Amino acid sequence: MRRFLQLLAICLFATPVLLIALLFQAIEAQPRIVRQVTLSPQHIAHAKQLIDTHLHQANPGVLTTASILSKDADIATNYLVNRFGNGSAQVVFSDQHALIRLCLPIPTNLINGYLNFEITLMQMAGLPQLQAVHVGNLILPDFITRLFVSQLIKWAQRNYELYAIADAIKLVRITPDKVNIVYRWENKFSQNKQGIPLIDKQERARLFRYHTLLTRISKQSNTRTISLTKILPPLMQLASSHSIKGNAVLENRAVLLVTAFHVLGMPLKLLIPEAANWPRANNQIVTIDERDDFAKHFILSAAITAYTDTILSDAIGLYKELEDSRSGSGFSFNDIAADRAGTRFGEKAVASQATARHLQQVIAPGLDDADLMPPWSDLPESMSEAEFKQRYGGLNTPAYQKMMQDIEKRVSALPILR
Repeated sequence: MRRFLQLLAICLFATPVLLIALLFQAIEAQPRIVRQVTLSPQHIAHAKQLIDTHLHQANPGVLTTASILSKDADIATNYLVNRFGNGSAQVVFSDQHALIRLCLPIPTNLINGYLNFEITLMQMAGLPQLQAVHVGNLILPDFITRLFVSQLIKWAQRNYELYAIADAIKLVRITPDKVNIVYRWENKFSQNKQGIPLIDKQERARLFRYHTLLTRISKQSNTRTISLTKILPPLMQLASSHSIKGNAVLENRAVLLVTAFHVLGMPLKLLIPEAANWPRANNQIVTIDERDDFAKHFILSAAITAYTDTILSDAIGLYKELEDSRSGSGFSFNDIAADRAGTRFGEKAVASQATARHLQQVIAPGLDDADLMPPWSDLPESMSEAEFKQRYGGLNTPAYQKMMQDIEKRVSALPILR
């Protein structure tokens, strides 16, 4: 009995010592990867092309191959790790292998340091498998990685949409230049009526609240054309009342998302299937300074920023203008001004609880068009691709940067952004 107690005491003492030793091996003082997040219009174009292609090619029951370039996978992974973990990432493909490096800062209120991951995936007959996982100087044993993968699968199985996506992937082939993903889509989403996984019950309730009010506003309007300045104040008044005991950031996000769908003329059922049974708003042309394109640029940029970040919003806005210069209405710096105003608006709407409430209070009494859109009449617009290159040379030239700095000054002078 005495020996048992001695052994128990040793184990109890050794366990925390062992854990401390493992943490010492895993946590490092410096990041092994430090990368800036870069999203260009070209990256947005690649993503759009991939999505558009497979929306049309993904016939139920038919094997289809999606090819993702290594540089696109690397940039997307770095963006997502920065967005959701405030870290950096790097993805390197080689023949039948993928090396993923992640660096995540540990919250400063716990301990100063970084978790530097190095994950090696090996191509197999079907899906890739974990070959090795390093955390700092610690090599995770196989049984721990298998346990982690098992728990990850169980978690995914509880989410119908994620499980359907994972189940559709049949084969992955890794080359130095790209990864080929062979999938068979069974159209399983149509069986689920709960909406996409990111829209939870509380968020749907917020969206319904603001959609109902916006529907009432649209039906009370005497004209088919309405200024965005007539829509935002009552919505923000309602958001302010629900922020007293609630979350002002989440309320503002919901306002911007509902407004964006209305301005763009898109039904919310595309995002939430149950919204097909919600009250239907009247179709309206929503404007800023009597232009519906300004309202669309502004509110879309605001909503994207509120739900993602400035980097993605700016890249999408610039991609749209470059596409317009090639085949649409032309490259317009006044559209860029509307994009930047919307982006800054979206930033302020969700920056913190204090700024979110302050913005509600500023908007609730009423708005003018000049509160949302900076002076724009002297900004060049409707330029073809050839004219844009002739006048500005491209996106990285002093002439273009000077114009962007001027736009930024105008946007910063907007009263609601001060």
